[in-house]
Amino acid sequence: MHLFKPRLSPRRWAWLIAILILFSYVGPVHCEENSSAASSPRDTPSNGAVSLADVVYKAGELGQQLDMLKRKLESVDSLDEMADRLKQARTQSDQFQNRLDAISADDLQSYQLLISLKSEVREVLAVERLVETLTKRIQRVEGWRKRWITEKQRWQTWRASLDADPALKSIADALDSADKNINQALDLIGRKLEPMLLVQQQAGETKARVDGLISQIDSIMDKQRGGTLRSGTSTIFSLDYLRQLIELTHEPEKMIGTMSLPESAFFASKGWVIFLQVFVFVALFSLIRHYRPLLLGQVNRRFLGKRPFSASLFISIFTLSFFYGPQPEAWRMLIAVLACIATGRMVTAFVQDAWVKRAITILVIVVVAFQILLFLGIPLVLMRLFLLIWTVAGIIYFAWRARQATTTDKPPWQVWGIRLIVLVFSVIAVADIIGFSGFAVQLMDSSLRTVVLLLMGLVMVRVARIALELTAEFFPLGRLPFLRTNANMILSRVIIAVNVVIGTFVAALLLVAWKIYALPTEAIQSFFGFGISVGGREITVGLVLTAGLILYGTFAVSWAVQSLLMENVLSRGHMDTGARLSITRLVHYALILVGFLIALSAMGFELKNVTIIGGALGVGIGFGMQAIVNNFVSGLILLFERPIKVGDVIQLGDGQQGRVTNLGLRATTVQTFDRAEIVVPNGDLISSQVTNWTLEDRSMRLIIPVGVAYGSDVEAVMRVLLDVARQSDKVLKEPPPVVLFLNFGDSSLDFQLRVWIADFAERRFIQSALIQEIDRRFRTNDIEIPFPQRDLHLRSVDDNAGKGLRGETQPPVQTPIPQGSET
Repeated sequence: MHLFKPRLSPRRWAWLIAILILFSYVGPVHCEENSSAASSPRDTPSNGAVSLADVVYKAGELGQQLDMLKRKLESVDSLDEMADRLKQARTQSDQFQNRLDAISADDLQSYQLLISLKSEVREVLAVERLVETLTKRIQRVEGWRKRWITEKQRWQTWRASLDADPALKSIADALDSADKNINQALDLIGRKLEPMLLVQQQAGETKARVDGLISQIDSIMDKQRGGTLRSGTSTIFSLDYLRQLIELTHEPEKMIGTMSLPESAFFASKGWVIFLQVFVFVALFSLIRHYRPLLLGQVNRRFLGKRPFSASLFISIFTLSFFYGPQPEAWRMLIAVLACIATGRMVTAFVQDAWVKRAITILVIVVVAFQILLFLGIPLVLMRLFLLIWTVAGIIYFAWRARQATTTDKPPWQVWGIRLIVLVFSVIAVADIIGFSGFAVQLMDSSLRTVVLLLMGLVMVRVARIALELTAEFFPLGRLPFLRTNANMILSRVIIAVNVVIGTFVAALLLVAWKIYALPTEAIQSFFGFGISVGGREITVGLVLTAGLILYGTFAVSWAVQSLLMENVLSRGHMDTGARLSITRLVHYALILVGFLIALSAMGFELKNVTIIGGALGVGIGFGMQAIVNNFVSGLILLFERPIKVGDVIQLGDGQQGRVTNLGLRATTVQTFDRAEIVVPNGDLISSQVTNWTLEDRSMRLIIPVGVAYGSDVEAVMRVLLDVARQSDKVLKEPPPVVLFLNFGDSSLDFQLRVWIADFAERRFIQSALIQEIDRRFRTNDIEIPFPQRDLHLRSVDDNAGKGLRGETQPPVQTPIPQGSET
């Protein structure tokens, strides 16, 4: 049994922590003041006076500084390349302007052409990077200029202060040399800075032209979005529509618009991407074909084995297509068609219902046909007829499927999904018939894109999961026990992160599909840029998510570090579990604190202000939240001094016993032997008396009381008890067991068997075994364990009771029967 008591009271610990926090913030401020004072020129007093020796010395230094400035100016890159790039950007902006003027807002594919044009403008005319680079160079040279101007002013002050002194030739030469060097330096900086400012002006003008071009594109796109719901065509059953169809039959060349095929420059610049995609496709196809039997043998990977060609095509497209950047419309359409076909083939591989497979196949055909018609630029008259045919066919087919799903007890979400499809097709058909052709085309295009994007996202999630699982299976984990032990947990967390990225990507594309944004990057930037202003500081979704990711990463790193310490580092030193848990817990709290500070810094809060607020809160908490601070400081004491460790068996002040299962900074969890969880504040463990049965030694003395009947052989009893203790392998030999004859009891001779055992946790099992063996040995040696005995003295008793006790009997009493009663 061990008792402990702290040397300092919790309140004194709280005061000590608060004082240390204050000194930790006052100290750096004092050091900063000293450092700033030390960095100031020691030869420039506050009154501006300077010694003659320092003037001569400083004049000599200026020559060396001038040479250094010349080398710095030569290191600044030439502006010829930047000027050529700006000239090229102006030429390209004129070309883009001509392309914009050639796009007709009435064409069906004009919106996609505008999107492609805007993407090319933002990618090719990246004037922002040129302006940023040039601005940094100008700021660098401007900083040199400000320092030399400051130096000139200082020398002018020194010259004025030395005019009253006797004229010395060395001083006059020094002043003249300083003026000459300073003027030469400023002249060199001016000649370097002037052309840079001219190029900066040209860059500003070019950027304004690019911004104007993008503004024109956005204006046209906004106008098209706003005009979607306007009726600009006749009804499909009118004579006007029939006349338009007849005119097209007489002029078949108008059925297909102008097509822009990719230029050779595109293949010259992006040929390496095409080659890389082909290489990845061939490599993946070969691997899937080689391991096809293994893939077919697993349910969740079977669709890869069924569709090796489509799987290879899907992965090669979605992993490398972003290297293209802005693409020609024809190439973009080709990639989209191939991706759509590959997606449909892979989805049909893991879908079970046959009718769903057919519906997806029909959907892919419609999407491909619709995209080809948009690319070919067919007239709106033919597009309306195409929409009417497909929507009416879709209404009939899916209405029949909805009825079948209702009668065959399909899941409710499936039934309502089919009904939603019927509703969308009905709206498209009605809008097309009554003349809202723009709305019908937009709704058809967005709906088809939505379904395809959701299917692509589903396939992406499955493929990414399988890729991560295969990586974990084939990665050599033999030399990394931590990864081998926690492979499943790491894999699950990585899969969650990948799914979030895929979901974000698909959501951005959906916003583009519904013409809410023109580009996915704009959608993501708008989402992450949304925020509120708090105290003059803008808190955006991006900053909050960044802080959340930092905290999540901190917890992940903390978890990894704790696992490494517990399983690989601390376990090698044969350290007990409680000590390892204490060290890892401290490391966890330290990493979380660092991560929290980094997250605050990422959100824009200055750490200096945070530390000042933390110091003030430290003092306030010491008074207003004494209980919490007391428990916190007590938790630190428990972790450092370790009077209680995880796994120890303790007895609290109220008599409850249990095993310590968790040692936190605020409270400690104790599990009683009845499996009840007791949460004890750490302050109570420090301030009150606690019995720790297993602090340093888990052995304990076990006392077994034994009573035998009067008249028993005392020596035989003691010998039997000693033999039982000595023959038990659970009883320690040192200290040896002891038998004591303690008392003459009321009913028995009272003995005590005192033995020592190695583990406190086994005391009840050892006690039960010893008692059973004592009972068996007593029976063998005819040693009686008596019942409690009492002598009863009777002073008075009833005569009848006395006769009964003596064994005398009396005749039974005859009860008279009343007359007239029945016998």
